[in-house]
Amino acid sequence: MGTGKKRTVVIAASDGESLINFRGPFIRYLVAQGNRVVCVSIEPPEEMREPIAALGAAYEQVAGSRVGIGVGDGLKMIRDYRRLFLRSSPDICFFYMSKPTAFGSAAAALSRVKHYSVLVNGMENAFYRTGLKDLVVRCVMSAFYRFAARRADCVFFQNRDDLAYFQSHRLLTKDNTVLVGGSGVDMAYFAEQPLPREPVFLMVARLLWSKGVREYLEAAAILKRECPEAKCLLVGGMDRNDESLTEEELDRALQKAELEYCGHADDVRPYLARCSVFVLPSYHEGLPRSVLEAMSVGRAIVTTDVPGCRETVEDGKNGFIVPVKDGKALAEKMLLLAKDPALRETMGEASRRICSERFEVGKVNDKMYTAMLAAMEK
Repeated sequence: MGTGKKRTVVIAASDGESLINFRGPFIRYLVAQGNRVVCVSIEPPEEMREPIAALGAAYEQVAGSRVGIGVGDGLKMIRDYRRLFLRSSPDICFFYMSKPTAFGSAAAALSRVKHYSVLVNGMENAFYRTGLKDLVVRCVMSAFYRFAARRADCVFFQNRDDLAYFQSHRLLTKDNTVLVGGSGVDMAYFAEQPLPREPVFLMVARLLWSKGVREYLEAAAILKRECPEAKCLLVGGMDRNDESLTEEELDRALQKAELEYCGHADDVRPYLARCSVFVLPSYHEGLPRSVLEAMSVGRAIVTTDVPGCRETVEDGKNGFIVPVKDGKALAEKMLLLAKDPALRETMGEASRRICSERFEVGKVNDKMYTAMLAAMEK
């Protein structure tokens, strides 16, 4: 979709790995349209310039932190964003993750950047937890989201639940919302794989309790007792997060669990090829990329009835939706699939079809860029 005009597009995140792994196809897409793309995150340039250059874009650092931030740090981020905007003169900014959305949009207003869009790729943990600290964080972030959404050309949502939350809490003040299929998935890269004959279950996630690691460990133990031939795999690394498992907790959990822990993987495709069912018992998501990748490969899905996750499964068609934080219910559906090879096959085929219709990365990128350009012309 060539536009005939070269624009400068700034894409800002607070996690460089996410820029490459989750926004990489979008960055390549924007470059292919003839745009100059500047990617922004908190990591030092020597760490990010080479992989970002491989996508066809330039890299700029804004000082900051992924987790926890004070008033002074927030003001520094606004200052750094302003300096960046003055240097690069962006035609469009694209913010995602909470801190770039909050401080980047504030800097865009101060710098008189005319056009920016925001992607709500899931709500922060504070929106799901109770307690005074989380209440304060919710209030502050809601104020920033309301400000950002009011000035944005487009506010992209990855699931209907987050959109409904913004609407019910009056964080949206104009009709500028667009629902998209997550970050999309490259279905050529995550090509369909032959289905193994044996029942092999796989969970891929950062090792956070909120990803449902506890419930997966519980379900794996139940499954092994009822179906000894079944195998369970866990792929994922430790994370800098207050909900992350410690190494001691992981060691204790694995001693009790009936599964194979595979550690972090830069390329999950070999594990997707090994499995016959993909499991993600998360407590909340934007729209889980790991599930989309498994659907693209052609695997049945078992996931939870929570925002983001429920968007990926038509219950009983390409997998099952189970109650959140319920290891026994999870084990029940895993056992059903373990004992029924034909069901695994038909659900895997349905996953591939649904992924092609709703989550293919080219369709998602087209939808976002078309909406951004249309908004500029209003």
